[in-house]
Amino acid sequence: MFRAFFPFCAAVWLFAALSMGRAEAIPVFAHRFNLTCQACHTEVPHLTEFGEMFAANGYRIPGIKPKPAFPVAMRVEIDYASAGAADPDNVKGPLPKTIVNEVEFLMGGSIGSRASYWLEPYAVDGGFPGVVRDAWFAERLTPDGATFPLLVRAGQFTLPLPLDPETFRETTQPYGIWSQSAGGNPFTFFDTKQGVELEAGDPARQIGATLSALKGADTQSGLPSDGVDTMATLERDIGNFKITAYRYDGNRPLEGPAFNNTQFFTNIPDRFWRNGFGLGWAHKRTEIDGVYQNGNDTAADVYGDPLITSGGFFQVRQALGSRAFAIARWDATNGVTFSRSITGGAGYRLSANTRLTLFETGERDFNGNLLHIISSSLLFAY
Repeated sequence: MFRAFFPFCAAVWLFAALSMGRAEAIPVFAHRFNLTCQACHTEVPHLTEFGEMFAANGYRIPGIKPKPAFPVAMRVEIDYASAGAADPDNVKGPLPKTIVNEVEFLMGGSIGSRASYWLEPYAVDGGFPGVVRDAWFAERLTPDGATFPLLVRAGQFTLPLPLDPETFRETTQPYGIWSQSAGGNPFTFFDTKQGVELEAGDPARQIGATLSALKGADTQSGLPSDGVDTMATLERDIGNFKITAYRYDGNRPLEGPAFNNTQFFTNIPDRFWRNGFGLGWAHKRTEIDGVYQNGNDTAADVYGDPLITSGGFFQVRQALGSRAFAIARWDATNGVTFSRSITGGAGYRLSANTRLTLFETGERDFNGNLLHIISSSLLFAY
């Protein structure tokens, strides 16, 4: 396996080394404020404390007027996986071991003194033609420095979880609990949702809350929309700790057999909820995050049987100098199936906007055999 993987690694390293000779083309926010990528990122896409504050402030730096800049950035990710499915999120069948996994365009910024926007379309996602992930507009309802800030967002957006399940995830392996569905219910936290949400409070000074009203539908599921889903997230930062709690409620009309001569299928209403609790700790170069989630579906299969799900993860991220990092994560899910996996690996910033990662994931198959999947990703953003 290693001999097959070595030529690929060598090719990736050569490509990256050649790309370092170019002038540093940095994304749109850095152009607007005359910053380097490392002002907001240690290694793309990991955010620094300044980067988190910049995003929370609607892509503004108080007192500094942004310069005109071409409003589109681009992110490309080339993946390798020894299992032949370079993107673990992919469910469309086996893929070649090496693919162009993602080609993504990033467009965002501020409008006036209080409004901001974000657009994140994928030309390629998981080796297949992509779709728009995030597309939203936000308006701050309170002035800069407000003791209790308020912001309203509308459009299509990533759900407010303790960690981003996709765009800012650094491992090739997704978080198990946020990619998990329950029986016939296609809902996952990985997918974006359409709707409106209100952000209230500042977690550094008081409890911050996010209240979301969302379209009760799942992308490409084939199920009709059913009312309004709701989500509430609470967050509090205390010193080096971040405490998060969230709850999601919704309904899905699942197809089931009808026991009469005139109707072959009927809709079985599945009322479901998910509860989650997160605890994060960060100090200097070390970040530790743990999340536990449980849920309940009143009718998760064609016979209307209830289903209880649970799971979580524990992740440690360690910065190694100014360019490298290492991550180890344990994932567990329990629902229709019972799964455990361990992911470990490292990444290195080759240039201001280029990052190479190498991970290994160990997980059990349906027969109880231990599988080892080696995956590597070359990401560069311009």
